Amino acid sequence: VEVSDMLGTIESLHDEAERRRLYFQKAEPGQLDGRTVRLQGEDLVSFSSCSYLGLEHHPHIVEGVIDAARRYGSQFSSSRGYLCNPLYEEVEAKLSRIFGGHALVTSSTTLGHQVAIPVLVTERDAIVMDHQVHYSVQMAANLARQNGATVEIVRHSQLERATEVVARLARTHRTVWFATDGVFSMYGDLAPLHLLKEILDVAPNVRLYVDDAHGMSWQGQHGRGSFLSRMPMHDRMILATSLNKAFSAGGGCLVFPTAEERRKVLHTGGPMVFSGPVQPPMLGAASASADIHLSDEIVGLQHALADRTALTNELMDELGLPLLVRNSAPIFFVRMGLPRVSFAVAERMRADGWFVNVSAYPSVPLKRSGIRFTVTAGHRLSDVEGALRCLAAHVPRVLDEERVTRHELDELFARAVPEEARGGQAAGFAGKQQELYSGGVSVGVATAEAGPAEEVAVSAPTLRVEHVRSILALDRVEWNEMLGKVGSCSWEALALCEDVFRKTGQREHDWDFHYVVVRDAFGTPVAATFFTGFVSKDDMLMRAEVSEAVEERRIDDPYFLTSDVLCMGSGFSEGNHLYLDRDGPWKEALVQIVQLMSEEYEQRDAGMMMLRDLPAADAEVESVLLDRGFVRIPMFNSHYVDITWPDEDGWLASLSSKKRRAMRKILAQASAFERRVYGVHERNQRSLDTAALDQLYGLYRNVADRKRRLNVFPLPRHLMEAILSSPVWEIVTFTLPESAGGPAHGGPVAFYAAHRFDGEYAPFFCGLDYDYVLQHGAYRTMLSAMVQRSIAQGWTRVHLGMDADTEKRRLGSRMVENSVFVQARDHFNGRVLHEIVAEVGVEGRRRSA
Repeated sequence: VEVSDMLGTIESLHDEAERRRLYFQKAEPGQLDGRTVRLQGEDLVSFSSCSYLGLEHHPHIVEGVIDAARRYGSQFSSSRGYLCNPLYEEVEAKLSRIFGGHALVTSSTTLGHQVAIPVLVTERDAIVMDHQVHYSVQMAANLARQNGATVEIVRHSQLERATEVVARLARTHRTVWFATDGVFSMYGDLAPLHLLKEILDVAPNVRLYVDDAHGMSWQGQHGRGSFLSRMPMHDRMILATSLNKAFSAGGGCLVFPTAEERRKVLHTGGPMVFSGPVQPPMLGAASASADIHLSDEIVGLQHALADRTALTNELMDELGLPLLVRNSAPIFFVRMGLPRVSFAVAERMRADGWFVNVSAYPSVPLKRSGIRFTVTAGHRLSDVEGALRCLAAHVPRVLDEERVTRHELDELFARAVPEEARGGQAAGFAGKQQELYSGGVSVGVATAEAGPAEEVAVSAPTLRVEHVRSILALDRVEWNEMLGKVGSCSWEALALCEDVFRKTGQREHDWDFHYVVVRDAFGTPVAATFFTGFVSKDDMLMRAEVSEAVEERRIDDPYFLTSDVLCMGSGFSEGNHLYLDRDGPWKEALVQIVQLMSEEYEQRDAGMMMLRDLPAADAEVESVLLDRGFVRIPMFNSHYVDITWPDEDGWLASLSSKKRRAMRKILAQASAFERRVYGVHERNQRSLDTAALDQLYGLYRNVADRKRRLNVFPLPRHLMEAILSSPVWEIVTFTLPESAGGPAHGGPVAFYAAHRFDGEYAPFFCGLDYDYVLQHGAYRTMLSAMVQRSIAQGWTRVHLGMDADTEKRRLGSRMVENSVFVQARDHFNGRVLHEIVAEVGVEGRRRSA
């Protein structure tokens, strides 16, 4: 999705979390001790701090702040490129001893990345990133990209692929960097050392860039961090870390293997030279904290935290909590799934006096949220035990209420972390197993493609879910009453669709069909829809220039950036595919449809689930779907012309004077075209031979290959014959005589294929010879002809489809705003796509310059 769409989703989730008093909370005035916090009159024990050693109140550090402020003031307002406070040299000397390298202090870890990476990674170099590396590293890599560097990413759960990517780039670049976190801040998994060593062994021009911000202090000699405690400083490695968090001061630190490289970054890193410095009080804190790290006291603090970490791991197992990974880190991630499940647990914990964090989108994939539980040396052992026993009471209850099983959690998180990190993975939720359908519904499952649905009764049914794999298994009249007038969703059209899009031998044209009807206790339909499984392009809704860039890569790999999608509707239908009887228990019925889709989604291991073409104004449906972990994305607008006039003059009279003048010009131009209708319903049916259909298909490909704003796989050629044999489809062609400027071959220069059912007319795809669009108005001729034909036939409405808003509004169309609701299995393809977005932006700026 585009950045603006993602921001809308983030805002919605954060608003909900704030309403539940979980995000954007403000501690009340008073002394903070690092263990408890007072929120809205409640004293809570907090398990949300990243101050893992609890040093922020250490007397030596507090005195260091006071002493530095007294000697140097509240600030030293000079860019470091000109003049720096004398405390810098003192702090960097101590940090160099701690790390066994050459330390450079920066105003923040984020700024450190922005200082170092664009200097280290130039147009001659490449950087490969673990896609879960901290976002600040990714931002810095984009700065390097703007300077010509090559940037690629590798899926976090498949880091073994990094060796291949690095090896390929190492053959053509001066240096290839691999960037990762030492401790991943959300899931708490550790960087896989065996793999990193393999990456370094690929070639001598391969280097590591490691952000160990969350590994600092609590492990390693002198508290040099979790990563360096497991993998010593290397001459081809640069370490970045934080002087906040466990170090309890302020700023960031870069550690270089050589003094020369440190000097280069100091002298040429733009933010280092020109940005504001770390201010004296925080430098004083850093110097004092470094003293503690260089003393024996750090060992006792590390042991105190290790005791609490060990107790947490032990109790997580004993209490059967669904921990994601088990290791020495003080970050614990309890798997929950959808954000609402995590929110519910965190709310109940707060009510019982414990404050825990929810990790949710965009920090983690939407369906992989959880409780982020961090322990510090400042916690009492009784705090840890009390919080975990409370968590163990609430987690199974909430999972039961939400009907989430251990199997589902295991499936959701099976590929969340690399294989090496999974070695310490917790066994999973050991509590009572719950069936997915614990009551309230019965489920129908088709056992054959066109056979009747098998109904499985599940305690006290009030709704019955009927699920079949072919439209042939459903009653034609009933289906058409519900969805027959929606786009090309009639029973007859779907029967054609099944014939065309099954067993074609092409991945993008082999579809899996599902039809769902939810009935009440009397058998009356409350909700109905259909959905299909197929391969879709991930850039379907991106800007045209982005899709163009993606298509260049598809020349060598036709399925680059594609996903197996489970989609409401199909690739050969349009409109609101969801029937709801608002007088019945429609919300419960919609939940059952979503649940059934989710089961199929997991069974086929699809990459994305999509509910599309739903009206944007339907806040009630949106609420149900957002609550079940869908992201809402604006879709193209749909256009309809309601035929309320007996003739063409009435249509023109209904338009504004400006539109009327424009339409008269279009109709005058359209009169030069010869229009022909083909279909089995025509009395004097004309035939189109294979050569003619080939020509029409060529016109269609002209449009399909050019229309990148809605980027989908082109429809197959054999669809053309199927349409001509269907009672609910027709093809309308437009020929421009040579005498009027048309082509010498005398064939059509435009056509459209339309679904016609019960007074509804829905053109779905078209073809154009673009030589006749601008001067002769072939496209406008087609659009006006759709309305003219509907008037002439006495039909009630024309579905003009999506996009081309200006042209369709000229016809007097009624515009409906649409939304698509999406769930993606993980962020990876989205991250790759956003890397291409960044490349397109850089290239566009270069061209404009």
